[in-house]
Amino acid sequence: MTAASPAAPAHGGAMTRVRWTVCALLFFATTINYLDRQLFSLLVPFFEDDLRLGPTDLALINVSFLLAYGFGMVFVGRWVDRVGTRRGLGATFLLWNVASAAHAFVGSFGGFAAIRFLLGVGEAGNFPSAVRTVAEWFPRKERALATGLFNCGSNVGAILAPLLAVRIAEAYGWRACFLTLGGVGVVWIVFWTRLYRRPEEHPKVSPEELAHIRSDAKESTAALGVGEVFGMRPVYAVAMAKFFTDAPWWFYLTWLPRFLVGEFKLTPTFMAYAIPVVFIVADIGAIGGGWISSRLIASGRSVGASRKLAMLVCALAAVPVMAVGQLVDVPTVAGVPSVYVAVAILSLAAAAHQGWSSNLYTLVSDTLPRPAMATVVGIKTAFGVVGGALFQIFVARSLTLTGSYALPFLLAGSLYLVGLLALHLLLPKVEPVTPKRRVPQAVILAGGLAMLAGIAATQFTLNAPPYGSVADYRATRPAQLSATGAPAEGPAARVGWMDARWYFWPTSQGTRAELVKFDRDGRPIVEPRGAGAKDYSGPSAAEVEASSASGGAR
Repeated sequence: MTAASPAAPAHGGAMTRVRWTVCALLFFATTINYLDRQLFSLLVPFFEDDLRLGPTDLALINVSFLLAYGFGMVFVGRWVDRVGTRRGLGATFLLWNVASAAHAFVGSFGGFAAIRFLLGVGEAGNFPSAVRTVAEWFPRKERALATGLFNCGSNVGAILAPLLAVRIAEAYGWRACFLTLGGVGVVWIVFWTRLYRRPEEHPKVSPEELAHIRSDAKESTAALGVGEVFGMRPVYAVAMAKFFTDAPWWFYLTWLPRFLVGEFKLTPTFMAYAIPVVFIVADIGAIGGGWISSRLIASGRSVGASRKLAMLVCALAAVPVMAVGQLVDVPTVAGVPSVYVAVAILSLAAAAHQGWSSNLYTLVSDTLPRPAMATVVGIKTAFGVVGGALFQIFVARSLTLTGSYALPFLLAGSLYLVGLLALHLLLPKVEPVTPKRRVPQAVILAGGLAMLAGIAATQFTLNAPPYGSVADYRATRPAQLSATGAPAEGPAARVGWMDARWYFWPTSQGTRAELVKFDRDGRPIVEPRGAGAKDYSGPSAAEVEASSASGGAR
């Protein structure tokens, strides 16, 4: 007797629709993917004081996830190609859900950084697996629709996350939230392992549906080496555009809950309703960005001009977000509470990003051969998360030095125009290209290591503590302030979880009061907002001024 063959497709003469069940599984996987990745940023207001996490700590935890996700996508995608989507997506899905639930059992900066790295590695498997599954289960004419449907899960997950997370955290605590929502994926894995097979092996696929799935002319599957992919100019154009413009998007994803709660003094409940609005409007932008370029092409413009004009519209729509950091100190704008204006501008910026991304992704298929597309998406993602990681470090440094989000928002509003300029300079003409040269793998590896080294050096340079000790602060600060003598020690205070103390420096213009807070290791950090700092508790500004006049509390 011969070995049993794979289960034969179902018969009966009717067109089955199993492929849409598979698409639904991908939709729910993507929903859970975004739900899990958003939990950390949403729950920061609940645990940052308990765990004594400062802006630099939060930024580095986000960097840990970003690097694992971006660089992991290149390697995990190749692994999925080898083992198949059933095993590949199932294994990576299990990994990221275990990592998500495990957040409930860590309670330190190092623990969160490690578990976010593991989450990034697992989540890197979702989109390569989903794109491959669509290619296996759908003919070319249905792939765009199927991809659009499963990708809707990303925004659904981002909308559900605040609605569920805040309520669970308020009722049962942030640890219970990670454990509960992180464990939701176990249900999906049961359905995936029971329902998913390749079309030829699925017992419920009829011969008619299988013929429909395989109705395309045989596509070229000749693989291109990584060196050949890097030898094509459009790769660098889309990668650099991604490098500049993924940074604002990751900034919104990871810092928006903390920004709204901390700067506008909102309740977590208000935040839970405000953030879904941002992502609902972002969905409109994703559709609108593609519609603009399609209409321009239909009117007779070239593909390249149409894509770039649509991206220019999106880049200009992102510019108003530069003002959001300034709205914190403004109660109302034309009679409207400033927080509503901020949410409206952030929604426009999110829509602009999604419209930009729709055209940037399409430029890949406009210019590059099909066998290179998956690899290019991985390369683009890696460049995007490097930009996002550097921006996270910049945000942490800005908050440490200024106590304000003004500079990050100013930069976020300008980067799309910078990205469009880089794209146009590297890709002045949009047309299909073929590989003409091969970049040595040693050069590619050296470039990747240089990117990682650059991130490490930037992190060290920007986020190194300004003073190693109180003695260092007292020795270094006089030259920075043009002080005429040693400081008097003033009253104690607190800023959030940090102990703090006032110091009074004599200068030629009079006494200067300065609030200094101390991190977990006792290193001093100057708080530029003084008594106006977020979560400040201690003597009022008037009491500090009176203490300064009397020479401080010795």
